[in-house]
This record gives sequence, C-alpha cells and structure tokens, in this order.
Amino acid sequence: MTLRHIALIVLATFVLAACGGSGAAPPTPTPTPGVGAVSGTVSVSVSAAPARARTAARQSSRKLWQAPPGAPLFVADQLLVKIRPGMSPAAAADLHRQLGTTEIRHLRRVDVAVLRITTGEPVPAVIARYRANPAVEYAEPNFYRFLAAAPRPNLVPNDPRYSDQWHYTTISLPAAWDVTTGSALVVVAVIDTGMLFSHVDIGLSILGVVVPGYDFYDDDTNPADPGCESPSDLSHGTHVAGTIAAATNNGVGVAGVNWGGAGRTKIMPIRIFGFYPSIGCTATTADVIDAIEYAADHSARVINMSFGGGGFSASEQAAVDYAYNTGVILFAAAGNSNTNCSTFYPANYANVVGVSATNIADGKAWYSNFGACVDLSAPGGDTTSDVTEGVLSTTGIPALPSQYQYFQGTSMATPHAAGLAALLISKGVTGPASIQNVMQTTADDLGPAGYDTTFGWGRIDAAAAVGVPGPNPMRAFSGVLSGTTITVQSDMVTVATNGTYLVTNAVAGVKSVFAWQDANGNGVIDAGDLYGETPGVIITTGMTTTGVAVSVTERPVGSVPITPSATPARPTRPTRP
Repeated sequence: MTLRHIALIVLATFVLAACGGSGAAPPTPTPTPGVGAVSGTVSVSVSAAPARARTAARQSSRKLWQAPPGAPLFVADQLLVKIRPGMSPAAAADLHRQLGTTEIRHLRRVDVAVLRITTGEPVPAVIARYRANPAVEYAEPNFYRFLAAAPRPNLVPNDPRYSDQWHYTTISLPAAWDVTTGSALVVVAVIDTGMLFSHVDIGLSILGVVVPGYDFYDDDTNPADPGCESPSDLSHGTHVAGTIAAATNNGVGVAGVNWGGAGRTKIMPIRIFGFYPSIGCTATTADVIDAIEYAADHSARVINMSFGGGGFSASEQAAVDYAYNTGVILFAAAGNSNTNCSTFYPANYANVVGVSATNIADGKAWYSNFGACVDLSAPGGDTTSDVTEGVLSTTGIPALPSQYQYFQGTSMATPHAAGLAALLISKGVTGPASIQNVMQTTADDLGPAGYDTTFGWGRIDAAAAVGVPGPNPMRAFSGVLSGTTITVQSDMVTVATNGTYLVTNAVAGVKSVFAWQDANGNGVIDAGDLYGETPGVIITTGMTTTGVAVSVTERPVGSVPITPSATPARPTRPTRP
C-alpha cells in the first residue's frame, strides 16, 4: 500500500571524536609528563535500519482498540518454524517446498522462518506436518497481538496542565524528580502504532525527544502513525510515548514520567500495528519479534509493549530472552478483559514485567486483567464516570497532531512503569533483574500483604524507587586500549544526565577517552554494557581538552570482554636532582 509519509525526525548523533581548540587536527606533540583534563559529551548511538521488502501488500487503516469479538487468533496463511541446527539454507528451502510453504522473511536473532502456506491448507494441518519432521525444532502460528487500551474516551479541551495528571502524584513523581528527571543516555523503545512527529510536545525535531526507529508494518524507516484504523483515530503510540517522556518543563501541554527533550531521555518509536482486513488494527508475533530485536540491537535500554493477545509463541519468548540477555528490561500490558491473564502474551512470558492498572482511588481498575502475569501495577485510569479520571497524555491525528486526551487501559499503566525504569537507569540502577527488584521492593503494597495477582508486588512508587542507590552510572575516563585491556590513566568520573563530563587527573599524551556503563556490575566491559571510545585525543599538562564527544552503543551478545585496569595509572612524581 502507499501511505502518505510524514518525514521521520532523525536526531543527529554526536561526532565520534573531537579535540580542543579550533577542531583541526594538530600535529601530534611530544607528550609532556603530568596531568590535564578532558571535557565533552557522551551520547547513545542510534541509527535507522534499512528498509526491507515485504511480499504482501496491506490496506490502510481504521483504529481498533481491542480485538473484535470472534477475531482470529493467528494469521490464516502463515506459521513460524525453527529448523534444528545443521541444515543448510538450501536444504531448508527445499524442506519448506516439500511441506507446502515458502519463506517470506527470516527472524535472524532467533533463527526462525516466517512461512506462507502455498497449498491452501489450514494452519494447524501444516503445523502438524512440520512437527512430525525430525529436522524441525518447533512450529507455531503467527499470532495476532492487539492494543491494550480500553475504548476511546471522550474528547477533552486541548489546554490541559500538569495538575490534571493526577496519576503522577499517585506514584510520587514530584519527589522522584528532586532526585532525577531522566538522562540523555537512556533510550526507551515504544513498540506500538508509531508516533505523530509533528506533535508540539513530543514529536518535533527541535524538542530532541525522538531518536530514529523503524516501521515493521510498512517496512521502512518512517514509523509515523497514520491512524490505526483510520486517519481520524487518535494515536495510541503517541499517548504511550508522552507518558514516558513528553517534553517537560517547557511551558507546553503535559509532563512525562521522564523529562524528555534535548539532553534528556529519548524515545525510539517502532511501529508494528496496522490494518488487517476483517480484523482491524493488529500486529503479528513476527512483527513483535522484529521490533524487539531492533530495539535491543539499537541501544534501547527499556522496551514498552502496551499490547497483547492469546497464544504462546516460542519465537516471541526467544526474542524476549535475547533482549533481556543484552541488558534490556521489557514491560507489557496485562490486558483489559477483567479476566485471568494466564494466556495473555507478551505479559505472561518469562523476563517480561507484566503491568496491571489502578484507578484514581488506588484500587483495581475495573477492566484490568489479573493473574500470575502481573508483576507490578500502575495508574491506568478509569473514564467511565469522569473523563478526567483517565490518564492524560499526548495524542492526536495526522491532520490535528497536537492534542492531549484522557485514555484508560493497561496500555496507559505500562508506560508509567517503563518510564520509572528509565529514571532508575539514569541514576545508575542497571540490569533488568536489578531494576525489577528495586521497583518491586519499593512498590506500595495495595492488596494482601506481599505478592497478589491483582497488583503484583504493588503499585509503583517512583520516589521510593529512585531513593535506592544506583551503583552503576555512566562513567568517563581516559587511557590506552591494548588488545582486550584498557589501562585507565585518569579519574573515572560520572557522566551527568545531560551527557556532559569532565575527566580529571588525565595522564598527558595522545590517549583515548572512554565512556562505559557497567550494566551487570561485574567490572568488565561485556554484553549489555553501553560502551564507546574516542581515540587520538591530545591531553596537555595543566590544560583541559574540550569538545571531546564519545558515542556509546550496546555491546552485543558474544562480544569479547574488555577489562579496565583496576587502579588508574598516574604519572610518577619526577625525582628531585
């Protein structure tokens, strides 16, 4: 299909290297014994992936907030198959032909083929044939996923204030903001319907909130929300993103859990939802898998998934595990059917934090699912009796993009939790297990003492959570990399939340400047850590080399570990004659 494209706002990443003075590269001087200093900025490197072709065209769109009654559970002519190790691609393609399918894409990180049935048979019959073949590890449907927001609420005036966002006071955000308002070094991926890039409180490039994302529905680098299901439907993805990190303290519109903007927390929009005939606004597990992998591979530290559906997918679980093992924490909505969420995914997967919804009275929202998938709860609102008891955030439509509306749903609860995780990372709490543990042990226990299946470990408390010490902030330092060892030759200093740093007691000479956040706290630069190096920096005794920018990326699984020296190497004092 051809959609009217809205230009993707791409934030320019910082340069990889710079020196003081005019910026021209001077001749390398003879190093002078002594120490100097280095200052500059650290940024997270995020780049858009190339578009890939999709074989099937799809129609554009009307919005559907939940699965319609009787909607199918999975795509009628597709399945996901994982072949056991050892089979060549050519042999796999021949096997697929024999079993009545053809591969339409490959989910690289989980090594799963997305197949289209060519025989016209029903999905269960073809799955049974695959499962009977000894070369097949597993075969499963390509399940549908639906947004986890309740039906669209009534419109409200377009001039709301922060004071209308009762849900932030409920989770003690003002006190948390005294500690941290977020960090430019934290990227939150919002896997959803896309975003409105012309919204004045989150989407405009001048605001500096958005980093490049991807559209896995249209397979391009423009994850704009065209309206799902129609251009007249409000943007679900923009509402979710605004709760996480709307531009804040800018005199416009609403606040975010993080104060999004230039030098502040970033949003990576990833679109997976679009129109499917007779079903509506829907995504598939194949697109969810692509989106999770993309976010993990492009330095997102938090993933928000305000959607779900029935049917366990081993491939989707594998994608979740991949992201989790790279240091990403994933949040998912528990669902809005007021029923047990035991078959609602992705919230029910291992390594996903499931979030239920509370109302303005700090009780269970009437629609919120319950069950073992619930780890935490957060405000989701309830617009049944009063629209202002919903969650207020950014939204709009392509023709009128800068709106603010009250929504309700576990879709709205989930970004409160994801936003709090980003605040924790900004103050040095790292690693998905550590972040979840802090959030659970500091939550307000609303139900029976301890864990319960309505509120999980409790409703999140931002002030209590950020009060927990963060042992692993982003640090900057200078030194020399040789093989897999860095000889640290300066103080290791904490990078400010806006990305600036000043490295002190740096040994003079031509050195590298490093930035590193030790996600798992093991003292080694390895998988899941954010890390970057700017080589060739000239440090002069008694002077500060300015303007040195370091771009960090997430170390992938399988990276060779790099070990910083335990004690910074300092110059020795000259011997007196």
